[in-house]
Amino acid sequence: MEADGGEDTPPPPHACGAGHRASHLLPTSAGGRVCVSCAAVLLSSASSAPSHHVSHALASLSLALADPAFLAPLRAAHPRLLAAPLVEALTSAAARRDAALAIQASDLAADLAAAVGAPAASELVSRIARVLSSGSLVKHLHTLHCLGVLLNSTKDAAAYIGDKNSLFLNLVNDLRLPSDEIRGEILFVLYKLALLNTTPWDDICDINNVDLLMIGRSLLQLSLEVLLKTQNNAVRLNCLALLLTSAKKGSFDILLPTGQSLINSVEAEEHMQTDYVPLNASLVILFADAVKGSLLSTNPEVQTGALDLIFHFLSSDANMLVLKTLIDENVADYVFEVLRLSGNKDPLVISSVQVLSLLANSEERFKEKLAIAFSTLLPVLHYVSEIPFHPVQSQVLQLVWICLVNCSGILSLPQEEQIICTLSAILRRNGNGELGMSSETFALVCSIFVDILKSPSVHEIKNLPSFVEEASKHAISLTFSHEHDCFFLIPHSLLLLKEALTFCLEGNREQIPIKEVLEDSIIETCRTYLLRWLESAVVDGNDEETLSGILQIFLIILSRTSDNKSFRFAEMLASSSWFSLSFGFMGLFPTDHVKSVVYLTISSIVDKVLGCNYGETIRDACIYLPPDPTELMYLLGQCSLEDFNLASCQCAILVILYVCSFYDERLASDNQILASVEQYILLNGGKFPHGISGSLMLTLLVNLYAFVRGISFRCSISHSSEAEKTLFHAMACNEWDLLLIRVHLTALKWLFQKEELMEPLSFQLLNFCKTFCEDRIVTLSSSRQLMDIQMIVDLVFSGETCISSLLVCLLNDMVKEGAEDEVLSVANVITEIIVTLPCTSEQFTSCASAATFTHGNDEWLALTMKLLDCLNSSLDCTSSDQERKILIGIFARSLRKGAIFVSTQSGYSLWGIVDSYASIGIFLSKKFAFDPRAHCFTMPVGIAYQHFRSEELS
Repeated sequence: MEADGGEDTPPPPHACGAGHRASHLLPTSAGGRVCVSCAAVLLSSASSAPSHHVSHALASLSLALADPAFLAPLRAAHPRLLAAPLVEALTSAAARRDAALAIQASDLAADLAAAVGAPAASELVSRIARVLSSGSLVKHLHTLHCLGVLLNSTKDAAAYIGDKNSLFLNLVNDLRLPSDEIRGEILFVLYKLALLNTTPWDDICDINNVDLLMIGRSLLQLSLEVLLKTQNNAVRLNCLALLLTSAKKGSFDILLPTGQSLINSVEAEEHMQTDYVPLNASLVILFADAVKGSLLSTNPEVQTGALDLIFHFLSSDANMLVLKTLIDENVADYVFEVLRLSGNKDPLVISSVQVLSLLANSEERFKEKLAIAFSTLLPVLHYVSEIPFHPVQSQVLQLVWICLVNCSGILSLPQEEQIICTLSAILRRNGNGELGMSSETFALVCSIFVDILKSPSVHEIKNLPSFVEEASKHAISLTFSHEHDCFFLIPHSLLLLKEALTFCLEGNREQIPIKEVLEDSIIETCRTYLLRWLESAVVDGNDEETLSGILQIFLIILSRTSDNKSFRFAEMLASSSWFSLSFGFMGLFPTDHVKSVVYLTISSIVDKVLGCNYGETIRDACIYLPPDPTELMYLLGQCSLEDFNLASCQCAILVILYVCSFYDERLASDNQILASVEQYILLNGGKFPHGISGSLMLTLLVNLYAFVRGISFRCSISHSSEAEKTLFHAMACNEWDLLLIRVHLTALKWLFQKEELMEPLSFQLLNFCKTFCEDRIVTLSSSRQLMDIQMIVDLVFSGETCISSLLVCLLNDMVKEGAEDEVLSVANVITEIIVTLPCTSEQFTSCASAATFTHGNDEWLALTMKLLDCLNSSLDCTSSDQERKILIGIFARSLRKGAIFVSTQSGYSLWGIVDSYASIGIFLSKKFAFDPRAHCFTMPVGIAYQHFRSEELS
């Protein structure tokens, strides 16, 4: 550097005292000048120049490079001038082991490349690479560092390296040097060369080149040895970066034979020398030992690098031998430890779980490790479950599922509860109609739930039913919601719902109240989501698997829940046009499986709503029943006397048509159904197949025919008189019972309008009276529609049937026969009718004439006296209100219609009779008002008798 001279000093004839051109004398912002030629000469002779001179020159140039006034002409006119001298100075400092000077030269080289750009950088890279391509690198720590910096900062730096192979080989060979610092710099340069695709095999397609394989294996082995021995995290990072880059580029696939070829090579080596460790196996073992130290590092970046290396090492070749070796070398244990101490730091969690997921491919060896370290996964599961679409959410769930499947009984109750709670939370957070998780995550959540529910100890978890209720509801709502397309996930949610239903039907009886809530929730979910889906399935043409899964759940509800719940569920289905839907399913999916499960569901519904195992007829004939309602009508109208299978089908068809009648559903038009039923009657003569009681089938046929005729009467549909006569004949000659089966009011009304049936109907009505006297309410549980007193009341009130006259005639006949029990039964029914609906007394009044009761005076008088005796004895403390009510009903009848008259005609004294009647009348008049229009007291007389014991009766 030269300062400006004074006013008396003439300008120099040359740029500097050394005689260099003026163009090499570059100005500075401070007013001075720097002769770059002088600087270049000094740096080039650094080996012979004093160190402090070289150091001063380097420092001056470093300051000048930061000066725009100097940098601009340097970049424009002399971009390459300083590159070669700088490399000479760097090499000289390295040779003299002058670390301070080498650092100065290295830093200046990096600054020059950054300031001047490609011309200087390319020259620097080329010359430094040439220096490092031969000879020992033991002195070239800072030279290596400089090349690494240049490779890291210079675009297309690899293009400026002349002999890449020589450089690469020299770097690889000197990885054997004992210095951690040297090896760290070598590894960094190799890493950058690998990134820049400058390794010897990057441009060669022939991977069978022996020399390249030897170089590659040497690099792999030496790098792993460095990683194994070093305790320096910086060296570890460089080594891991190099190995990871190679793994990502697939170099491991080149360096190690894969798949069966690896196994064959190992076996061959084992046969050759039993005490020799095969090269490939030894490399894998070396790899396992090398990464352990990094996994134990306290530096999270080193741990993450080691985990990523393991992941890509395994990903590059999926052969099981590598997996087994790593597991046998306990690498999984180290990964679990990293995961345990990760503090839920996302990079560590992600990398650890990815490695464990690959190791899990070797289930037999890995499951033992997983069982031991399973508790480590639970906090991680909780962590990833709280983050929607977490990168390893599904992998963590997969590990949990593997443990459940392969390590039965390993989980404690608190662990099972913790998992269930976490899974419920995942589904709850996604219960807003959006699937905030991957499809794989959803499938695994359902699978884990199912496996836990199958555990024998799961019934001991107190809060489990509430978790299961929530999870199953959200799972179904997510997959069956029309807001998004999740149909491919439906089988998983259905499996969860099915297992939840099985869970609440089994296990600990102490949890019955909680499980009842779960059971109700599942049934409501079926109604809200599954039935709605089925109603749309016929239109949308959804998949057969879903239909089958839903129907299986319905069958469990129908067959295994309580009678009350299963009946209500069957009623709900039947009321939802189920039979039309069912034939729609069979039309949409014309397979034997669908037909079988649909008819099985229909039969279960029939069992519940009809009773008497009528569904068995459908199950027996399922294989022969057609999937089309039109074909059903055709089969029903055929002669089956010689064909048992056809007869079985006809029984099933009659049952289906009969059940449809209660839910206002038609599988065909009314006239077509009537025609088919009439044809069946005409051709088969009322003979029914083996397998179900003839009386049951005749009763069903009678009721079905009566219902269809009752409907057709309103629609003016013509009928067959011959079919009617044939059926009436069968009713007269065979056993049938109106009380056996559910009956429609329309059918009863039609039957009691037919005068031809008065005799068999009288017998049926007497049976009803006897049953009513025994049970008061003639009906099945769950309000099944058997013939009950309310139906009789309605029919009497309608005035369109002969029931009232039949009851009066029955009473008269029983009196004549002296059948006291039957008299009481009939009188009890008449009383109940009048009590239930007082205005029906007019019907009985019009039906009963004095002649009816005059006939048989002695019988009525005997009955009256007998009843008086019963009344007197009924006032003791042992008599029941029911008995008193029956007596008063009969007395009321006899008083109103003939007992007094009979007595006076016979000349008997009436004081005893009148006195007793008067006592009853006086008491009732005190308690209740008498309705002259209804001819009865306005409150049930049974209530009055509750107070009889407190009254004085003469």
